Amino acid sequence: MMLRTFALSLLFAAAAGCAGGHAAMRGSVVMKIDATTAHVCLGKGEVAVNDRVRLYKNACQTIDKRVACTRTMLAEGTVTEVLDDHYSVVAFPAGMTFEEGNTVEKL
Repeated sequence: MMLRTFALSLLFAAAAGCAGGHAAMRGSVVMKIDATTAHVCLGKGEVAVNDRVRLYKNACQTIDKRVACTRTMLAEGTVTEVLDDHYSVVAFPAGMTFEEGNTVEKL
């Protein structure tokens, strides 16, 4: 029960960030629920149940005072639930690794 309460408090904290700056956070993995499931900042009107998404890892580094970023596709996933205007739940294949801060885009 304590773990569920903690997870919900994290979701509400992330919701404040996603709702306040949804355009900037759009597509962000905001909470890793378990090894294959995440809450992402894509909500009602952006995705629907069974929509496919691609998961990306962004890596940035500074070279000669310039920031260079690369984006690597990690996996494809499926929207399993749309929670509200800001969030949905996405399931990814077993055996792949992802983390909060990765991004997803609808296919």
